[in-house]
Amino acid sequence: MSSRVKPRWIVLSVLAVVFATVVVAAGIRIIHSMQKPESTPSADTLAAEMVQEMGYKNSYIQIAAHSVQKYYPMDSSLLESKGMWIDKRSNIAGELCCFRLRRSDDAEQAKKVIHERLNQKARALHGLSSGQDQLVKNAAVVQSGTYLLVAVSDNTEAETRLFKKLLN
Repeated sequence: MSSRVKPRWIVLSVLAVVFATVVVAAGIRIIHSMQKPESTPSADTLAAEMVQEMGYKNSYIQIAAHSVQKYYPMDSSLLESKGMWIDKRSNIAGELCCFRLRRSDDAEQAKKVIHERLNQKARALHGLSSGQDQLVKNAAVVQSGTYLLVAVSDNTEAETRLFKKLLN
């Protein structure tokens, strides 16, 4: 007796396997779409929230996103977003700036620009305003994933803690 499988059964079996694969793939896709997306705020939103929570709202002023480039001349292809606030008083060096990079691998290149800017600012303030150049020299430059924080104040530890808390 010959055990010959009819071609019709082979076709039906292949179709059943393909159909089952499609159903499983669709189910996985639905499950992934139902999961809560990660909270990834823009840098300007993060900076504004930090200014609010630190109580700087009345003493700091926001720099328009397109003007941040004047302060930190960073290659715009590295950045997804940016937000900057500076002290309203011209004799105070305070600033809080957040950058969201497209890739965390670009952080070193961005930090180089940040440190150049901070060094330039410290030199400009040296001898002009009591202790403000020292605040700039002691600035916090902190990375968390694709985010960078630049904090120039006498409270950089609290700003750093808040930055990390808001991103976790």
